[in-house]
Amino acid sequence: MQKQHSNYLLPRRLKQSLAVTALVVMVGLLFATSPYGRALEEHIGLPWLFKLRGEIPASNDVVVVSIDQASARALNLPAKPRKWRRNHHGALVEKLTAHGATAIGFDIIFDETKETEHNQRFAQGIRKANNVILFQFIQQKEIFDTKTNKKLPAKHVSLISPIDVLANEAQGISPFPLPKVPAQVNHVVLYKPILNDAPTLPVSMLQLHARSVHKELVEIINVYQPDLAHDLWQTMGSELTDVKRHKGIQNIVTTFRDLFFKHPQLAKQIESYLDQPQHPLNKAQIKMLRALMNIYTAPNSIYLNFYGPFGSVETIPYHQVLNSNPATPSIDVKGKAVFVGYSEQFQPEQKDGFYTVYTDENSGSEVSGVEIIATSFANLLEQQVLNVPSGTLDIGIILLWGIFISLVLRLTPGLYQIPVTLLLGLSYGLTVYYSFVTHYYWLPFLIPLLVQLSLASLLCFTLQYREVQTERQLIRQAFGYHLPVDVVDKIAKGVNHVTTDGEKVHGIVMATDAQQYTQLSEQLNPTALHDLMNQYYATLFTPIRSHDGIVSDVVGDAAMAIWAASASKGHTDQQAGNKHQQACLAALEIQSAVQAFNQDHPEQQLPTRIGLDSGEIVMGHVGALDHYEYRAIGDIVNTASRIEGVNKQLGTHIIVSSDVLLDTENLITRELGRFILVGKQTATTLHELVATNTTKLSQHDLDLFNVFKQGLECFQAGDFNEALNLFTQAEQDGPSQFYVALCNEYIINKPTDFDGSVILAKK
Repeated sequence: MQKQHSNYLLPRRLKQSLAVTALVVMVGLLFATSPYGRALEEHIGLPWLFKLRGEIPASNDVVVVSIDQASARALNLPAKPRKWRRNHHGALVEKLTAHGATAIGFDIIFDETKETEHNQRFAQGIRKANNVILFQFIQQKEIFDTKTNKKLPAKHVSLISPIDVLANEAQGISPFPLPKVPAQVNHVVLYKPILNDAPTLPVSMLQLHARSVHKELVEIINVYQPDLAHDLWQTMGSELTDVKRHKGIQNIVTTFRDLFFKHPQLAKQIESYLDQPQHPLNKAQIKMLRALMNIYTAPNSIYLNFYGPFGSVETIPYHQVLNSNPATPSIDVKGKAVFVGYSEQFQPEQKDGFYTVYTDENSGSEVSGVEIIATSFANLLEQQVLNVPSGTLDIGIILLWGIFISLVLRLTPGLYQIPVTLLLGLSYGLTVYYSFVTHYYWLPFLIPLLVQLSLASLLCFTLQYREVQTERQLIRQAFGYHLPVDVVDKIAKGVNHVTTDGEKVHGIVMATDAQQYTQLSEQLNPTALHDLMNQYYATLFTPIRSHDGIVSDVVGDAAMAIWAASASKGHTDQQAGNKHQQACLAALEIQSAVQAFNQDHPEQQLPTRIGLDSGEIVMGHVGALDHYEYRAIGDIVNTASRIEGVNKQLGTHIIVSSDVLLDTENLITRELGRFILVGKQTATTLHELVATNTTKLSQHDLDLFNVFKQGLECFQAGDFNEALNLFTQAEQDGPSQFYVALCNEYIINKPTDFDGSVILAKK
């Protein structure tokens, strides 16, 4: 049978495995291609990777000159940088140039005319330095429909440039778009498509910083593409070696970028040349040439490889530069690119702060725009830009990872699901971390781990759990016809659970007996009787099992059911009370179900009596040698059977002991008296279980119960005459008829030492 079952499960298991794989892959792809998935990776996964990696040193070839409050106080200048006189900027440029700075970029917009004399001083410094690039502000305005006055999705974009007297002397003017603050910055724009792919400030600065190797770049191009080199000299002329005209730097960037996009093989040829050991270039020149290749072939935007929190890029206060002496240098900017802009770590009124992956929410420390520009410049110069997989590669990783983990986890036994899942997650996480740290390659991180791996683990564990349950169900089906369900469950877990040791429990025992069974067994042939009893027991067993009881024994027309709470586990009063309630409800449902059964079988009716008692029992396998039966052993087993028999004498259907009614609620019962059952020495208080309180009793029944209660009180007090008068008022009531006969007997032969209990002489 096991072999047949395995063959049955094989195709189903294969289908389930394919379904799991498809679902894991599909969910991963949906997340990867959705804005929510990208936001998950960018705003949670990427910061995790940076914090796991920690801070790294920034490039030594870039410096930030910070316009800050300390400098304002030291130079006795206004707190707001826009109010500083521009002659100070001219002096700053002269000092930086004297210290050997190769390129100077201002992250300040000089669009106001202000004092002419100070503008001329600033312009003179720019002209002499011949290495300054000024900032160009991108202004975006909302566009409204002239008819409806509704805001349109498009925006009007314009550039606000520095005043002419300054712009005409600069080597170039460049924008640098950043979101409105406060905002988190993970990537920056290198080329603005809406502005005809105009290079932004870090690109222009890098081109200016590397102008010493412009000639070498053209000469290398001449080695592989002489015609292209000739055209470059014809087009660019002196701009390649001595940029003097306004926007000359931007023209060079645009020309080279267009060239490399039209001739993609040229980049590989130059890289091949730089890899050769025999060329005359030094390490500094090779670094500059690779950096130039980096900006020419770069996409329109890049993800930043942050070096750390605020101040990770070397920062020199503005006033230190102005107060320095090039003859005795106190600052080191020689051969470096310098970015000048507002940079303050803690400033409540700061308008130029941005959140990054290193921003500490508690301290509120933000990174200034000028440091972000410097960081992007350093990334391009040192070739440390974060590399992101292309769309095709990204999808391929999600696809292959989903297939791999689904197959591995599907083949992993349930016991090892958690450690294997952790091992898979750790292995992938280490791979992502290694790639990020050593190659600056940002692979998908959280989607494969939190989404795909979690989903695959959950699905595979669920399927394996269901398969185990299916195997156990086979055992349940095989043994469930002969043993209680909880015992079958233990056997399904392992045959070692089947022992002769009993378990002491607190339980409620229900005993049932069908009337007229003997007559029917004589009238029906064995087959018909078999079918009838199967239907009858189905009527009994359904309410028992629906109320968490177990059928422990069936003999002929009698059955026994048990509700047990393990004493070894320390059942609470509330748990025990719930068992009592369930047993009583099951008894009422059995009574209702048997009535329906008898209506369906008018000629084969089986009126049923039920008795319940509560107490301690031992549950276990009883027998010897090779034959055992699972049953309950204890005094209440016999007592429940005796209580069931009392129904016959009192003309009732359901009788329960007072212990059974403990902690029950919403039940309608009436006390029947105290009875010393056959074979017992002590009295047991019995109650008739009538219905639940959802059943509306008639006034006749209420009056009958009230008269019976009064009669019982008189009987137990020994006033048999008054009890007889009261019981006689309910002649059709079975318990009342029982007490009428008893009162008549006791009036004639009054018992001695009467304590209100009824001694039953027969079952």
